[in-house]
Amino acid sequence: MITKKNHTIKQPVLSLLALSICCSFATEATELNTAFLQGTTEIPSILKEGVKYPAGQYYVDVLLNGVQTGRMPLTVTPVDEQAAQLCLSQEWLENAGIFFQQGVYAQTFDSVRGCYVLSRKDSTRIDLDMGNQTLNFIIPQAWLPEKNDAARWDYGINGLRLRYNGNFNQNIQTRGDNNGYSDDALNAYGSFNASLNIGRWILSSDMNASRNTWGSEFNTNNLTLSTAISQVKGDLLLGRSQSRTELFTDFGFYGVALRSNSNMRAWRTRGYAPVITGVASGTSRITITQGGYTIYSRVVPPGPWRLDDISSTGNGNLVVTVEDENGHKAVTIYPVATLPSLLRPGDYSYNFATGQRNDNNKLEDAFSSGNGTFALASFDWGLPTTTLNMATILHDRYQAAGLGITQPLGEWGALAFSVNGSRADYDDGSQRQGTSATVKYAKSFTNKTDIQLLTYRYQSPGYTEFANWDPKQQYRRKIYNPDGQGNPYEYVWFDGREKARYEARLSHQLENAYISGSFWQQTYWNRNKDAFGVSLSTSTTVMNGVSLYMSGNWSRNAWSTQDDYSASLGVSIPFSLGGIRHHSGNSAGYSRNNGMSFNNNTSATVSDRLSYSVNAGTDEKRNHTSGASVSYAFDRVQSNIAVSQSRYATSLSGSLSGSALATAETGLLLTKEAADTVAVLKIKDTPGVTFNGSLPTNSNGSTVMYLTGYNATTISINPENVPDGAELLNTSYEVVPTEKAIIYREFAYQNVLRYILRVRDAQGNVLTGGSAVTEQGLDAGFITRNGVLLMNLLSAPQKITISRNNSTSCSFTASGLKAGIHSVQEIRCE
Repeated sequence: MITKKNHTIKQPVLSLLALSICCSFATEATELNTAFLQGTTEIPSILKEGVKYPAGQYYVDVLLNGVQTGRMPLTVTPVDEQAAQLCLSQEWLENAGIFFQQGVYAQTFDSVRGCYVLSRKDSTRIDLDMGNQTLNFIIPQAWLPEKNDAARWDYGINGLRLRYNGNFNQNIQTRGDNNGYSDDALNAYGSFNASLNIGRWILSSDMNASRNTWGSEFNTNNLTLSTAISQVKGDLLLGRSQSRTELFTDFGFYGVALRSNSNMRAWRTRGYAPVITGVASGTSRITITQGGYTIYSRVVPPGPWRLDDISSTGNGNLVVTVEDENGHKAVTIYPVATLPSLLRPGDYSYNFATGQRNDNNKLEDAFSSGNGTFALASFDWGLPTTTLNMATILHDRYQAAGLGITQPLGEWGALAFSVNGSRADYDDGSQRQGTSATVKYAKSFTNKTDIQLLTYRYQSPGYTEFANWDPKQQYRRKIYNPDGQGNPYEYVWFDGREKARYEARLSHQLENAYISGSFWQQTYWNRNKDAFGVSLSTSTTVMNGVSLYMSGNWSRNAWSTQDDYSASLGVSIPFSLGGIRHHSGNSAGYSRNNGMSFNNNTSATVSDRLSYSVNAGTDEKRNHTSGASVSYAFDRVQSNIAVSQSRYATSLSGSLSGSALATAETGLLLTKEAADTVAVLKIKDTPGVTFNGSLPTNSNGSTVMYLTGYNATTISINPENVPDGAELLNTSYEVVPTEKAIIYREFAYQNVLRYILRVRDAQGNVLTGGSAVTEQGLDAGFITRNGVLLMNLLSAPQKITISRNNSTSCSFTASGLKAGIHSVQEIRCE
């Protein structure tokens, strides 16, 4: 800040560039001549040698270990200059993107001034580069928090959001009665997600509506008030939601739940990966590969080492290579097979809930139930060599408990075993109890062949899942007229209930092809016929992008008299047309119901906004079809329209998706972005600017981009779209949003008028020093030894006065100067 003639004026950022030129000149001289400084002969702190932090106000680029984190105003007080130490408030540090482990730096906090003097900690320093206007924080990696540490979470701003996705189709009959069936009614479906963000709380609901020939429906799945709790890395939910456990079938309920959220953990610690330990004889690099791809690399000092932050792995051998400073390598192979229930050693997952089960999705019945209150608790714990799963459900008329163990077996794969027991009371006075046992197995034979999952599950007749428990169910009842002859028979309650299920999924990777297959079989109590399904698929790519695929399916329903089977063969060929990349897909298929069919589809993505496709097909019953569709992404909505023609009817269909967002900071915004977590970005009254590939800002300078909850994201502005003369005060922000947060960031700027002048005196000689002042008394910069005057001003000057040796030397009229040009303008000062 500069005070002149009783007016306080903010200096533009780029005026510091002129100061840096002056500083460069000053460092070249053996002794600084202060005669050109107006009104003083004392050397300013910024030009003195040995001053680490000159007192003053600056705008600096902030870096952490050499990586830019933001741009911030910096005030260096005389106390900071005298102590040669910066004292920065926690708010300033957080806004600048400087985070550290609070406990490590607790002793550097100055309780009197309310700020941190980080440089008091060993191995920590803060470097201020006046020439480049940067402030670099050097903090050891071990004392930095995780990228998504809770201290960095941003819960966003208050706002109301509605995400929508709707589609419709209208059939117009054109021939015959379509085999006796006709449906010319308008069919429509829409799904909606509404959320209201207030502080750390979010009121949200998932809803859908449908309309068809049989009527209209309006349903809801979730209606909750929730908040994230960092201390337990979980979410607190109140209202109607779904249970989540490893051992029991999930069900809808309304009540209170507290459950863990794995997304709150760092990316590299999510999912399963083994803990690998060893001892290094010297400084060594540890490299881990899987399937020939490097998934981890790290340098460790001599002594014991422990790797507990390896990224989540799939099935396949881990090859661990330890290379010391002498080039000696030690290679160890760790066979890995994973199952969904495996957790890392020390990791955990939990779910605690209480309320009433609710089986109705209708909005008016979202909080209706007549089955009484239940309590659920589940806890999954990653022990050093195994994973333990525990769960229980307690109800005055129903109780269940489960216990599971998942054990990695090294080269033999991974095995999981769980057993559940239940006891249920019914209105007819009966009580049923039983058990359920599940065995799962995964094995990687080679880096290319996996048994992804082998499953066997057995349920005794009396076992009942809480999700399926109906206390009104009777043990035995008479079923009349089952065979059309009027002969009743007695139905036993467990007839047709699941007995045992077998399931297998396998995959194999060839050199340039992928093969996968699956099989399942389900048996039922008191029924001789089983249900089964088998599928096989393979795909490959040849000849620079030509894709081939083949698939087949065979299935049987235990209550049907015929099996279903189908097969398909296809090829996708890329080609260019009019400079646009296209794909032509051709397929032939066969199914039991429809016989042979042939289809062709050609599609192209014309731009980031526009794509289209055309298709045609026929089958052995001479049902010829053709159609076309176009998709276009408007700024406010994603749209699609399609039309198709068949033997019997013409069909018109379309879809729209996007979201409406309203906040106090931005007003109402309509956008095609429909993610759970978003950032609203603004650069005031500047349209056409993009951020991280977002859509351009609207006429008010606002746009929306999607984010991922608890994932550290750097939001950067595209400087190519910023108008000339706009000096950005911030070019990027790093944010860690909580799930469903509405993040708001404004990119401020100043309109700076830039002038590059070479100043000569009345005789035409180049001036070699002096300070420039506008007619308003504002500092306009210094003249260098080659006569160059660089001025960066917020408004166009009328007159510039040059002062040398504490007296006015000359002046010139500035009204004819042109701002923003990169060539030097010659000026004569008289």
